Amino acid sequence: MSEPQLRLITGDSYLCEQALAVREAALASIDPHMERHGLFADEMDVSALDVELRSCSLFALGRHFILRRIEKSRSAKTLAASLGKGIPEGTYVTLLSAPLKATNGILKAVQTKAKSLGEDAVVVLPTLKGTQLQREARRILEQSGVTFAPAVARLLMTECGDDLLSLQNEVMKLRAFGGQDLIEEAAARRLCFNHTEATVYPFYDRLGEGQLPAALGELRELREDSGRIVGGIIHHLTRLTMVRLLLDQRHAQAQIATMMGMQDWLCRRLIGQAKRRPFNDLLSALRLGIKLDQRIKQGRIASDDALMQLILAATKTATVPG
Repeated sequence: MSEPQLRLITGDSYLCEQALAVREAALASIDPHMERHGLFADEMDVSALDVELRSCSLFALGRHFILRRIEKSRSAKTLAASLGKGIPEGTYVTLLSAPLKATNGILKAVQTKAKSLGEDAVVVLPTLKGTQLQREARRILEQSGVTFAPAVARLLMTECGDDLLSLQNEVMKLRAFGGQDLIEEAAARRLCFNHTEATVYPFYDRLGEGQLPAALGELRELREDSGRIVGGIIHHLTRLTMVRLLLDQRHAQAQIATMMGMQDWLCRRLIGQAKRRPFNDLLSALRLGIKLDQRIKQGRIASDDALMQLILAATKTATVPG
């Protein structure tokens, strides 16, 4: 099956890269000597690209232009107009982007051009959720050729979450470091996730566990804006409230993970936190968070004061194991 000259691949970054690799392999079978031009839409000169697309190469018969970050293009209308023009035979264009709205000008231009040529040029790849996400994450680890200590596999899954592209990149980094030798946790921590600042997630976990002193200790290490932290707490409380509701309805962990579109390890962690307080207490804390967030935006309360009120309320009724 021949490849369309113009293709837009939009959606999850990992799946987009996988689809690009398939397309490049297909194009290599058409012309093994095809030139490859990689560009970023938010940095490139669209006028220069327009000229380049309709020019001939001095060194190859075929050319493949890969345009990334289409959603961030600063000249979307100009790029859309350029893509609507004819493309010389032997020239291929692949556009990669995060999810696009149906009204996006570049998406419309690609769809219109493809329709005139009778081609199917748009590929939409939603982010994997639930069991599909877990299965693909395990496949990345298993096919890496790297031997991981069990703690390293858990570390990678925890730190990367649902970002499969990040997981793949970290695995490649470890493979370059250790080859097929066993990778221990200490080495993985030195090589991966070298955050220059503490992340906010341990704070949310201590808050969810109801451990006020530990939560305040984590908060002390953060450099985040307090208003943004309030928003993060609201998001975390929303998930805990949903998990508590599903637990009260007698749903099993696997069902909750699927219904909420999260990995087993994250679901297990949230269940552990949600079990420490009844549904009504979680709902009350969530409602307070929403109210405080509104007051911050109205200028009726300082974000630091709102943050401390919410932390105290969120940890007040939790049952902390002795």
